[in-house]
Amino acid sequence: MKIKIKKIHSEWWAYVWQYRKLMGRLAALGVFVGLIVWLSIPNEYQTDIFTVAEPRVVYVDQYGAVTTNSASADRIRDAILPSNYYRFMTSPTFLLPLTRIAVTLDDDAHTSMTLYDYMAEHQRYPWWRYVVGGVLSIPRLVLMPFRGGGEGNVSPKPPLRETLPPDDGGVVRLSRKDARVLGALRRCLGVKINGDKQSVTLMVRMQDPLVSATVADSLLAHVQRYMTRYRREKEQKLLTENERLLRQAREDYYRAQDEYAHYADSHQDLATATARAERAKLSVRMQLAEREYRRADRLVQASRRRVAMERPVLTVIEG
Repeated sequence: MKIKIKKIHSEWWAYVWQYRKLMGRLAALGVFVGLIVWLSIPNEYQTDIFTVAEPRVVYVDQYGAVTTNSASADRIRDAILPSNYYRFMTSPTFLLPLTRIAVTLDDDAHTSMTLYDYMAEHQRYPWWRYVVGGVLSIPRLVLMPFRGGGEGNVSPKPPLRETLPPDDGGVVRLSRKDARVLGALRRCLGVKINGDKQSVTLMVRMQDPLVSATVADSLLAHVQRYMTRYRREKEQKLLTENERLLRQAREDYYRAQDEYAHYADSHQDLATATARAERAKLSVRMQLAEREYRRADRLVQASRRRVAMERPVLTVIEG
């Protein structure tokens, strides 16, 4: 038996040494390309606001007050869970009012503009994004004459601020530029949820430190207002439903009272087992109706308190 032992390391080093010039050029080219990519990426400044979310579940006692004792209280869940914050924060209905806030550049304190103007005119992107965008727009430019989008059919573009829909809760119509600005703003926002500590960290990344801090502060206030309005609308709908249930429970209770009183008056001289059983059944029905009526009244009182109550959404710990 013959055993052949090859010097693998020596052969590998010989291969590297043979093509050392080519590998050196490739390494230099990689360093050069990496340096260009690194210099092409704009600097960003991230602002974090560390907050603690309020309890998601509250308990309401028999007097309609919020309590921590869950033994004899009604359980009411919160409107939106922290896990859904990023979903509604990146929706157009949430982002559009945020684009109207005034921001000031760090190196030009005398110039003020809206966040929409900043995202549309002052936000820089890597050069390859413009190349990819230009390549992807070629089919649209080629097909534009066949779609009736020639020079003579193009209507004058409205001013920048006129493209923003009003805050009237109506239909949101976005132009291509609006969608591009909102998409860029959506990528600048972030939310980090810590389930163990029940903490919520709001993150904003901008290319200007002062703009980043301003947007982060406005984002926190906007989340507070959005959640408060959502809670109030939800509690108002719940109050309307509880008032309807209260009216129905009151009618059922009064009907059970009348049936019991009518039967007791008309059969008070009878001592038969059937009469006693029927009377006991009507009494139990009246007690159940009374219990349901009092519970519905309790829920109405609790709903009225929750509609009028101002409860914080997020408590800022560090920002």
